[in-house]
Amino acid sequence: MRKLTVAVAVAATGILVAGCDSGNGGGTASSPTTTTTPSKAPLAQAALINLMLTPPEIDGAVGGTGTTVADKSDTLPDDSTSPYPQGYKFPAECLYIQHPGEATVCAGSGNTAAHGERSNTPLPANSNESDPEVTQVVVLFPSSKEASAFFTTSTQRWPACANRQGTIPGDGDAPEIQWKSGAVSNDNGVLSTTDAVSATRNGATLSQNCQRALTVRNNVVIDVDACRANPAGLAVTIANQIAGKVDKQ
Repeated sequence: MRKLTVAVAVAATGILVAGCDSGNGGGTASSPTTTTTPSKAPLAQAALINLMLTPPEIDGAVGGTGTTVADKSDTLPDDSTSPYPQGYKFPAECLYIQHPGEATVCAGSGNTAAHGERSNTPLPANSNESDPEVTQVVVLFPSSKEASAFFTTSTQRWPACANRQGTIPGDGDAPEIQWKSGAVSNDNGVLSTTDAVSATRNGATLSQNCQRALTVRNNVVIDVDACRANPAGLAVTIANQIAGKVDKQ
């Protein structure tokens, strides 16, 4: 089945893949190598929307055509209070994998504004793969120092959820959800991991595979979730492209 069906099944239990936090292969993350440029003036909130990759740019990144923006938001999402069947509680240390720019993960970091966009790229009607989906979130901080501090904190926290998996029980209204996170990498100032989610109901299973990437430029933290059949490298590529736009400001 196609991506929309997967999204509906997943949303039924409040699970979304990918947040604002960080690590290295499940162990202690190495010291971050960032490309923050403290000599530059901090970006203002008005600049955030112009940092987003446009639909044609996302077409190029995913190798497709016809990308459309499904939704936009200037508010960080909060999945920490999502109700799950049979009293299941999503691990607090794994909240960052639920969605880029998770409000709970970013709380207390000193951020002042944010902007996010989610887009879909349609595949041919006869394709059996999920449509690529990209969520871009940029989080503004007063200075590069605060933004870099958030990145450093993320490199210390992400490993706690590396190579983890869990099952969210289903009920009469929601499918059973299985989630899995991969190893965490901190390479060239970009923190990344993979995550996968599958929804099973009445013997049918729908799956979604994603890569998550987090980096920082100047006073902006860049958080990307990219999903497709094989997402390897996609979120990192998009995060670096957004970082390039920050560099040009």
